[in-house]
Amino acid sequence: MELFSLPVSTYSAKVRIALGLKNIDCIISPPPGGYSTSEYMQLVPLGTIPALRVEEQYFSESDVIMEFLEDAYPQTSLLGDDHLQRAQHRFLARYHDLWLEPHLRRTFAHVDPAGRNQAELDEHLNKFEERLQKLEELFTAQPFMTGETLGYADCAYPGTIELADILLPVFGRKLTLGPNMTRWRAAALANPVVKAVTDESRQATLDWMNSGGG
Repeated sequence: MELFSLPVSTYSAKVRIALGLKNIDCIISPPPGGYSTSEYMQLVPLGTIPALRVEEQYFSESDVIMEFLEDAYPQTSLLGDDHLQRAQHRFLARYHDLWLEPHLRRTFAHVDPAGRNQAELDEHLNKFEERLQKLEELFTAQPFMTGETLGYADCAYPGTIELADILLPVFGRKLTLGPNMTRWRAAALANPVVKAVTDESRQATLDWMNSGGG
């Protein structure tokens, strides 16, 4: 089994954390030929990361990969056995993918001041901060998102929160977390799997920004 990913990808980080928490052996590789290249798209038609190769089959989309890992390796479940808890995990993971992270990602185009559209940037920053605040109402840290152990939903957020901690100051803002997210973040980063993945992502992001953010 082989995961195609890049350290700067928050969605790759999500899957890598899941692999580590489930203690699954997996080769981690950059996309052959590079992200969205014709060579890579011969294997993964959408050209996106992360993507997973299992024997001779390839599939992409981080949540699809996460669900596959749950099905194929049920002995260490990240969803748990309780149906309501499983639904909450999936809801919070979907909130990250559809409601929160996209607004942070859309700020990438504005890292270089020369190409910055301030009105467009502010719109996405405001929306990201608004939805981060809304997240406070959606769970109670225990200390993790649905209980006392790291699970499916918890995999989605570490890369994005650490990325926001780097990016927001570039735009003259500061990452502000409420009490639930503050407690959750401290507990998540205390886990060695989460810490290792996010440390690598943080350094790769800093290197990308220092190179001009292109």
